[in-house]
Amino acid sequence: MGYTVLVTFLPLVSEDLLGNPRWSGIPSAFGTVGTAFGAAWLSRLIVHYGRRAGLVLGYLFAAAAAIVAAFAAAGSSFPILALGLFCVGAGYASARLSRYAAAALFEPEKRSAAIGWNVWAATVGSVTGPLLLAPVRRSADFFDFPGIMGPFFMTAIAFGTAGIALAWLFPAGVPEGGGKGVATRGEEDGGAGSPSRARLALVALVTGQVVMVLVMTMTPIHIRNGGHGLHAVGVVMASHTFGMYAFSPVAGWLSDRLGRAPMIGAAVFFLCASGILAAVAAPGSWSHSFALLLLGLGWSFGFVAASALLTESTKREDRVRLQGTADAYVWGSAALAGVVSGLLLAEVGYAALSLTGAVLALSPLPFLRRA
Repeated sequence: MGYTVLVTFLPLVSEDLLGNPRWSGIPSAFGTVGTAFGAAWLSRLIVHYGRRAGLVLGYLFAAAAAIVAAFAAAGSSFPILALGLFCVGAGYASARLSRYAAAALFEPEKRSAAIGWNVWAATVGSVTGPLLLAPVRRSADFFDFPGIMGPFFMTAIAFGTAGIALAWLFPAGVPEGGGKGVATRGEEDGGAGSPSRARLALVALVTGQVVMVLVMTMTPIHIRNGGHGLHAVGVVMASHTFGMYAFSPVAGWLSDRLGRAPMIGAAVFFLCASGILAAVAAPGSWSHSFALLLLGLGWSFGFVAASALLTESTKREDRVRLQGTADAYVWGSAALAGVVSGLLLAEVGYAALSLTGAVLALSPLPFLRRA
């Protein structure tokens, strides 16, 4: 909830602060770069102090940073806003790395399902979050704060709640494969020594994130430029986040039964179809909502299958470090996509931007054949 509210609201704040949509993807990019940094930083803490301590620290750090960003946005201080968003992103890496914590609780044949349910858990918050944009902004006025601070405060409350819940509920000191059917060391490392599969997993993760960020980031501005208000923005973005999270258990179930590679192939199809449909759909229309739903669906299938594949393709002793490194690559490339998204919208328009995403979605295909 906290993250999707911020992602939906930031391009609008950025355009207002900078006066031009050309660079309106930069603040979001700061947050994404922060997530890339946070993935590497938190994975090192996890190695030394365990998953629970590292992930809780990340959530609480993000909550504090969101409050700083709220006051920076209200004061039109772009440098402090950028720094605050970088720190929010660094803490948000906890949410991304939590899927590996979920997978660590289960034996290999149940990992995709565990990751899928972990991703699905965000469904309610991610769908309702954008729909609450207007009331959250009005609630800030009720407490005599500028309306622009409302979504940031909501983000802080959401991350703080997540950190407290994780500290209370997540078991400490759980070994890899520590589920009911505890995996043996041989089973744990069964996928090790497969660099082609590891490369496929990394390329699929990076591609899904880049295509999703490229199209999603400028969608709120495209809808507003089409003459629609925050309600239309919220509906379309809620469709997108519904596609991202609601079907992730299905993606995990299919990945465990049909294999990781076929699900990555399905993700390529969904992402490509989404880019083509978004290019021809009217802004804020039902077809536009469906295009963004497909975008989320493609991300979900690729994210779940590739995360499980990466876990299986690396040695046990290197796993946490490489998971953090992979997420750093994912979010670093997504930050670049966020900046390029604004440039493409200003220079060539939303249709060409969406078609660019459709072409980039094909990137995993050569690696898919080799793996």
